[in-house]
Amino acid sequence: MTSLRLGPGPSPWDSPDKKLPTGELARYDVQSPTPQRYHIASLEFFVDDTETAVYRGSLKQPDNPELEKVVVKTDFFAETLRQGALEHEADMYELHLSSLQGLSIPYCYGLFQHKGEGDRVSSFLVLEDCRDRIKDASSLTNSFKYGYTFHLVNVVYRVFASRLKALDALYGIHCAGYTHGDLSLNNITDKDGEPFFIDLETAEPHKCEMSERIMVGEEKRDIECDEIDICCMLLEIWADEDVNVKGFFVFRRAYLRRENIDFLLSRLIHHNRNTEVFRPFVEQLVEKIEAEREYWRKAP
Repeated sequence: MTSLRLGPGPSPWDSPDKKLPTGELARYDVQSPTPQRYHIASLEFFVDDTETAVYRGSLKQPDNPELEKVVVKTDFFAETLRQGALEHEADMYELHLSSLQGLSIPYCYGLFQHKGEGDRVSSFLVLEDCRDRIKDASSLTNSFKYGYTFHLVNVVYRVFASRLKALDALYGIHCAGYTHGDLSLNNITDKDGEPFFIDLETAEPHKCEMSERIMVGEEKRDIECDEIDICCMLLEIWADEDVNVKGFFVFRRAYLRRENIDFLLSRLIHHNRNTEVFRPFVEQLVEKIEAEREYWRKAP
């Protein structure tokens, strides 16, 4: 039987009388792996709320001198136990989405359980530490690897492939037949420039209706999957609806097409009655926008 022993760690919520269990915790076996004994030391708080405490620590595995950075998610200190939710989350990592472990979701070392007074069963879910949660969409530009800059005449339009990587990571979960179920920026982390989705307690079966890939920087359109739609808004995937040129005039991006050049010129009559003076600039701007659209259509 695989088991876990916890080193000493702080108690949350000003409850110094209740300490982490010191005995061996039995593994909740989804499919029992080779028996091992794990030990986690250097525990410190990462998240402290009334339902779930999350620790960071160092995992020692048998026959492996390297310590692994992990998080331990537990309902041990909560008034209401969450055994079913944590078992479901363990099943998501180890059964349903096992092929994505270490790629777009954390690697799961197992769910371990402690039987206390009155047969009270508390849970300890041990996961790869995927580091810091994303605070807002703008932080993606500095976090995840890769970026592209397009110069559109006097407009600089930045498109960050980091957002596409995060969106593709969610696609992977959907292609495996599940939704995340609790999508928010707080449930996306950045580990060494790679996006990871965490907190799969409410993941559920899903047949995704997406018919084509969404690209960062394309114009907003109706899409077939509600969760992907939410993700696009959270990650600010869509291009700005307006192109502001030096504060001189503003064009709606959707109108910047070759067939609309005469219409675009007509919008500039209040700047100069002879709108033809703007034609070379408008044609150049439209060509840049169309080239950008073509780039994203052909992007791998």
